[in-house]
Amino acid sequence: MSRTGERLRGSFVVPGRPVPAQRMTRYGKWRERAKKSLEYQKLVALTAWAAQVPQFTGPVKLTCRFFFRNGQHGDLSNLVKSIEDGLQYGGILVNDRQVIRYGEGTGIYFGPEERAEVWIEEVDP
Repeated sequence: MSRTGERLRGSFVVPGRPVPAQRMTRYGKWRERAKKSLEYQKLVALTAWAAQVPQFTGPVKLTCRFFFRNGQHGDLSNLVKSIEDGLQYGGILVNDRQVIRYGEGTGIYFGPEERAEVWIEEVDP
């Protein structure tokens, strides 16, 4: 966490294979894929708390880099959604609608260590 001028910032790394968000229905939330997605959102929240990422109440720019060992990965928009949902679950964001921009470099990458790297920064609307 840091303040640059008047811009609040935070960053953290979520270890392990990134998990895309799943569509939740009344009964669907009990399915294995949905449970895995909800557990990942909790991990995002815990990792952000551990990194002392502050709460953001205004508009933000979110940058996410998702690393996979192979070509099998989720849809980018669902991967970003899982980070947004985790940030909201953890109280870092009041509402994921605060994300009004995505940072340069947001995307899917390949490397030996699976993880999600996340940066969040206050922006002007």
